Amino acid sequence: MSQVKIHPVSVTNFIDRLHLAFADGDPEATAKAAEADNVRRLQEQYRALAQGDFGPAFAALADDVEMEFFGPAGSPLVGAWRGRQQVADAIRSGFGLLEEQSTEVLAVIAQGDTVVVNSRETGRIRTTGQPYAWQWVQFFTFRDGQIVRFRGLHVDAA
Repeated sequence: MSQVKIHPVSVTNFIDRLHLAFADGDPEATAKAAEADNVRRLQEQYRALAQGDFGPAFAALADDVEMEFFGPAGSPLVGAWRGRQQVADAIRSGFGLLEEQSTEVLAVIAQGDTVVVNSRETGRIRTTGQPYAWQWVQFFTFRDGQIVRFRGLHVDAA
């Protein structure tokens, strides 16, 4: 599988901005320790994925994790997977389909065991060479520090 091509500055900005977006507009954010920990866990997972280090990212998944992605017809990242191995395989496959990714975080909302990330992303679909521009929302549910549910929705942002 080819190495994932991403824009390092964009990815670093996206990852670093997650915690800032979580605190944005919420003067009580620093008092939300559980939520802040989950946002930090996502930062670590995204950072590992951006570096092509899938091991730590997959270790953050519960054995019984569920993942679903919804998107436009023909999108390469649509489906449902169950269990750590299926989800890990889908994530690895998904990253292999995309290149030149550039992502901007728009908002992070965290409440209890749930973190929601809203972002805009551009890049290229590796198999077709076609550029894409998506806006996406990802919902993460944590249990005991691991992701147990991961749902995503992306729409064309042209």
